[in-house]
Amino acid sequence: MAPSHLRWIVLASDGRHSTLGRDTKPDDVALAAAGAALVNLGLAGWLVRLEGDYWSRRKPVVLTMIQPLTHAADADWPAAVAAFEACRQRTSQRSSA
Repeated sequence: MAPSHLRWIVLASDGRHSTLGRDTKPDDVALAAAGAALVNLGLAGWLVRLEGDYWSRRKPVVLTMIQPLTHAADADWPAAVAAFEACRQRTSQRSSA
């Protein structure tokens, strides 16, 4: 059986991200805490389902926006996704070096 490559992340408007769990959508308490953390940083953000191997530089991952967490209406989703991808590529290059 192939490993699951599904994870739930918080994606901030600047591309930073954090995993909230795998396979099962996070509960309301976790989402509220993630939203509060974003507000404290002055960032907008979304709950996102990430599918694919995060560490594979050759294969893209698929990000699906599930719900806004904070100030998302004022943020640029495509710019956040581009910043996320740049961060993921830098991280995966460091891990393979």
